[in-house]
Amino acid sequence: MKFSLYFLFCFFLLSCKNEDNNINNKIRKPKIGDQVEIETLFDQTTFASETEPKLLKELEICNVNQRDLQNHFDPACNPKFFRFFSFIENKSLENAFILQIKARVNDFPLRRLLIFEREKGVLVKVNGFVANLIGTRISKTKHHDLILRFNDNVTPGDIIFYNCLYQWENNHYVFKKIEQINDANVKVEYQDSMNVVISNIIKNNRMEF
Repeated sequence: MKFSLYFLFCFFLLSCKNEDNNINNKIRKPKIGDQVEIETLFDQTTFASETEPKLLKELEICNVNQRDLQNHFDPACNPKFFRFFSFIENKSLENAFILQIKARVNDFPLRRLLIFEREKGVLVKVNGFVANLIGTRISKTKHHDLILRFNDNVTPGDIIFYNCLYQWENNHYVFKKIEQINDANVKVEYQDSMNVVISNIIKNNRMEF
């Protein structure tokens, strides 16, 4: 009887291991078009690495001596105000990064997104947006595609959101298409015309700089 129970127990463990192996084998590798959703709440208390505060200090975009985390005009070098993202595969954050900046920082009312790459030892801004990074996608190149969310204050109290795809071309990100308006997908038959309209709105409102 004891032998039978032991045999059944071993069979059960072996079955579980085989099931786990099957599950692991089913996990597919990331492929082109896979998207990572991003939500930035600025609720972290520490940076992910020592590199991030060093980069902020290098950019001189915050006050290293500031301790008041309620001061947006003269912000501390703190994750309450800044968040970093990588955008180039196999390239260190020190040499290429996206910086999301919280609204009201430096007395600017909306969120900003700055993209930097190091050239000859110096950080160079390759893009600037008045936008929120809400997602990245694996692309055909080593540079991830970006999904940026723009706020358009059409009339006082009436805000429209544009979710736009940006892709890397000629050493910077360029507008490719509008994907959603107020989180509703743009219909195929309207895609080309809406691309022109939304691209012009972004440029005319100086949401790219």
